[in-house]
Amino acid sequence: MQSNDPILVIGHRNPDTDAIASAVGYAWVLSQTRPEPYAARRCGQITTQTAFALKRFGVEAPPFVADVRPRVGDVTESIPTLNDTQSLLEACQLVARTKRPATIVTAEGKPLGLLSGEELFASFADALSSTSILALAKEFERPAPSALDSTRLILKQDDYIQDILPPVLRDVADDYVVVDGAGRYTGLTRKSALLAPPRRRVVLVDHNEPGQAVSGIEEAEVIEVLDHHRLSTVPTDVPIRFQIDPVGSTSTLVTEHALDANLTIPPGIAGLLLCGILSDTLDFRSPTTTSRERSAAVHLGRACGLSTSSHDGEVMAAVETFGSELLGAGAGLGTRPVEELLNTDVKFYDAGSARLGISQVEVTNYSEIAGRLDDLRSGLHDLLEREKLAVALLMITDVVRGNSRLLVVGQQRIVAALPYPRLDNGMMDAPGVVSRKKQLLPTVLGALQQVL
Repeated sequence: MQSNDPILVIGHRNPDTDAIASAVGYAWVLSQTRPEPYAARRCGQITTQTAFALKRFGVEAPPFVADVRPRVGDVTESIPTLNDTQSLLEACQLVARTKRPATIVTAEGKPLGLLSGEELFASFADALSSTSILALAKEFERPAPSALDSTRLILKQDDYIQDILPPVLRDVADDYVVVDGAGRYTGLTRKSALLAPPRRRVVLVDHNEPGQAVSGIEEAEVIEVLDHHRLSTVPTDVPIRFQIDPVGSTSTLVTEHALDANLTIPPGIAGLLLCGILSDTLDFRSPTTTSRERSAAVHLGRACGLSTSSHDGEVMAAVETFGSELLGAGAGLGTRPVEELLNTDVKFYDAGSARLGISQVEVTNYSEIAGRLDDLRSGLHDLLEREKLAVALLMITDVVRGNSRLLVVGQQRIVAALPYPRLDNGMMDAPGVVSRKKQLLPTVLGALQQVL
């Protein structure tokens, strides 16, 4: 890992629009206000709504990162090589110049083996003990591959270091050839570097729970958290910047940081941050909405070009109209596979001995549910078993009317404790409930406390 590698700004798994927007926006803010480079990443697929937002404001989706554990390539050095036609004399010259073993490669760049100084000296042992200068000269003229030891361990640059440590620790060598996915030489790495690799530095946005973080977070260095959810933090070795505010979206906090730093937010990023606010607050209808969302939205609405009016009310009217369009872009069950519906926006929570999974989808009319109910219930049972949950719950939110219906499977004593009216189709009615974080989760946790 190079010292100039960017610090990664990453939202939660199964990212929603706010997770993507806040990652993009905060990476930009930090890059403008701090000396180190920052880069937005995502650890899940882009939702339909987020894709609409990105396209609408001309912003590229952050690159996908599956795992932040250190890889072999992070500790690989670019060391010159020899081709398989060069001599032992040239191998000696290369070793003397680089102070590292010489890798012999084919014309296609694939390694044949590694020559250390000790191995070169051993190959000349007989000639050096001879009084014949001619014998030594002939040894120097031999092709370098003739002295190779082909039994050396070769590592792949994309391998996670933790996965390859056992064979490395059993091996007596100190240097290892590293190759790419096609088997071509990329450099050398040392055993000492593999035993103490640098950790990837990460800023977490829109979450602070290890279970929702990118895979491998336990082997990374979390240097900052910016969030608006409940406290359930990842452990850190040293004090870090940590901000959790009870606002409607993390995009609000990003916007405030930009304004506090007197930054002019680019139109594309401003539009994406506005989408993060509108999405998480359901166009300001969610109970999580605060005056700070509205204030940020007015600024962002002007910055992204939704309205040029100097009158805040007119700007807000344009923002709310666009909000309806944004919510409609991601709403609906349609023919989307059940796995997609349940996994696109799912969050898991640990509550004592019980683990919960709560998915949320948005619709514009409950009439869509009837034809998908059996499939959705079956999918929830699969999720329950796969993730070893006490309860799996699907929250279907009507973004037009501001209500939700719940489909719940799991331990019956927990399901029975939920204080929502039962409908004829087996679902539960949750009028006025639109926020998973502020309305539904506390109720589910309260039901758990009654029965566990």
